[in-house]
Amino acid sequence: MRIRRLRILGVAMALSTAAALAGIALYLLPVNVASSANRIADFVLLNEAKGWIDDHAAVASAFRFPDRDDENDQLRLVAIDEASLNPPNDPRNPGLGQFPWHRAVYGQLLERLHAAGAKLVTFDIDFVEPSADAADDAAFRAGMKLQRTILGMQLTTSSGGVLGVQRPPQQLASVAAGLGSTTVDNPGGWLTGQPLAVIGHDCSGITLPCTPGVTAMIAAGGRGRFSVYPSLAAETAVIFLHRPLLGTDRWHARFGDRTIPLDGEGVLLLLPFRVHEHLDIGNTGSSGGPSARAGTAIDSASFFQRISFVDVLKLDAASMRTFAAGKVVVVGPTAQALGDYFLTPNGRYPGVFANLRFVDQLLRDHFIARVPPWLDLALIVLLPLLVGFAGTQLRPSAGIAIAAAAVGLYSLAAIALYGYTLHWMNLLHVDAAMILAALFVALYRTITEGSDKRVIREMFGKHVSPAVVDQMLAHDDPLKALDLSGKRVKVTIFYSDIRGFTAMSEKMTAEEIYGRLNEYFEEMCKLVFAYGGYVDKFIGDCVMAVFSAPNPLPGDADRAVRSAWDQQQRILAMMTEWAAMDRQVFTVGMGLNTGEVVMGNLGSSDRLNYTVIGDSVNTASRLYNVAKGGQIIISESTYEEVKDAFIVNELTPVFVKGKVLALRNFEVVGLLKPGEVNTSRLLDPANLPTPTVADAH
Repeated sequence: MRIRRLRILGVAMALSTAAALAGIALYLLPVNVASSANRIADFVLLNEAKGWIDDHAAVASAFRFPDRDDENDQLRLVAIDEASLNPPNDPRNPGLGQFPWHRAVYGQLLERLHAAGAKLVTFDIDFVEPSADAADDAAFRAGMKLQRTILGMQLTTSSGGVLGVQRPPQQLASVAAGLGSTTVDNPGGWLTGQPLAVIGHDCSGITLPCTPGVTAMIAAGGRGRFSVYPSLAAETAVIFLHRPLLGTDRWHARFGDRTIPLDGEGVLLLLPFRVHEHLDIGNTGSSGGPSARAGTAIDSASFFQRISFVDVLKLDAASMRTFAAGKVVVVGPTAQALGDYFLTPNGRYPGVFANLRFVDQLLRDHFIARVPPWLDLALIVLLPLLVGFAGTQLRPSAGIAIAAAAVGLYSLAAIALYGYTLHWMNLLHVDAAMILAALFVALYRTITEGSDKRVIREMFGKHVSPAVVDQMLAHDDPLKALDLSGKRVKVTIFYSDIRGFTAMSEKMTAEEIYGRLNEYFEEMCKLVFAYGGYVDKFIGDCVMAVFSAPNPLPGDADRAVRSAWDQQQRILAMMTEWAAMDRQVFTVGMGLNTGEVVMGNLGSSDRLNYTVIGDSVNTASRLYNVAKGGQIIISESTYEEVKDAFIVNELTPVFVKGKVLALRNFEVVGLLKPGEVNTSRLLDPANLPTPTVADAH
């Protein structure tokens, strides 16, 4: 049994290891492969779980995560929204018309923002080609000379890994305070982070990983010919705060005196934000007039203030100063018609919102840090092994409960760690590996225990009552509970034998003999089962039963004698019926003995039989030979167990084969009713009659 338990444990550990390896394989996938199952999916799941908590007040109040969506007073958005795209001649809400606009309007915007005291303006718009009207670019240039401005540029990568750059026209780029890349990488369609810089050109001699299109920051002083293209958010933060931004490796960058955690791919992870969408039913803009088409969906986030582009051109000087003085102002599209939308872990939002968030993170030091990969991998391996171990040591329902609790507690721990400290500990693959381990072990136990239960049914299904079989199968480990290798127990052995069967069978055909015996055995077995007995075997016309097997209980002797009594009453009734049908009738002698036996499987490797052996079995087999037809003879040991429940007559002691001393034996003649005087007749132990010799065969 010990070897079997070790084998089950070994298989369970192997299955748990397989579950862990599956989790590791998905965890190690590149971010652009199978984004529904790799680390991108894990990051999305983690944020969705935290978002669910934030959206449910009762749960959120229990966790009380820090609010990182509070307004950043240094950050403003001028939104190219639906209202700004309205036709100029719209009588209710005039806008600037179809996009793109003449660039002179940006010069006008910069002049207004400069007059309002804006510290920095960043355009999340690509100006790739020179304007058709040189005057437009001149007006834009004039505005940038007044107001410090950052312009966007596009980066492209060919199938061969060659990096391409599309900068603004030279006449615009030359007067800009800086250029930043507006290109983002969204593996699997998700915007989860942004490289602080993209390295291009010749990176020979650079000690850091550096190939065209790979994202990383290169510390000043690196060797070789290369170009660094900072992101729009990074360029904005560097110029706004006057801090240098230098790279150290794929996991860290230096921003002034602060170390910024990266995701291991040189990417700054996006801290997802909550956006509230509402319908502009009233057509009221910030300036008091109509702002948008009725029914238009408007997204707003709480970590920045926003204003419509068209409204900026209408606001009075005091309102402009309140809005822009000392701030970094980002200009970008939010209108759905312009299609500049990205799918983030918390929903699909304008791309400019993501850039605003990256700027916000850099300005306020809100950074997401991955825990070391070795810790994630260790959790993916160890927790499934613990779940698998618990699944083998406990009952199946308890094992499943432990697995569910482990998944739940670990999930809460990972979400809480992220919510409080912004440390990203793997959630998806650890949970998936634990669930797989629990399922594998549960399935394995179902298969193996199903085999054990089939053994039990084959061994006991036709020998005991269905209720006893069900009780055996309900045990967590039926074979272990039965101890089939053999156990020493106290039971009552029952034998019965048809008197005169040989002479009777000479007058019957073989078919009649089998028919009568089966009918008789059917009725007798029912009464054995009814009292919890186990039919051990049929020996010709003899029945051997054990009370109780496989699990002896107190009161077995009483139930055995009651079963014998009821059998005799049933035999009398059957013989009356048979006589009326002109069938051969018979009587049955029964013998019972209570004592210690060895119970278990007995036989060869090819054929086993669950039975009992020992001297007590031999004694019972001798006693039933003493019984005449219709008698129930019990031994002294059985009598001592049932003397207060039955009326007996003690018979002359007998010598039986294998015994030196004579055996006291008793005939059961009636049931003792409650309150009835026991009229049993017992012999004087001091003056016992001369023992007789039983016909032991």
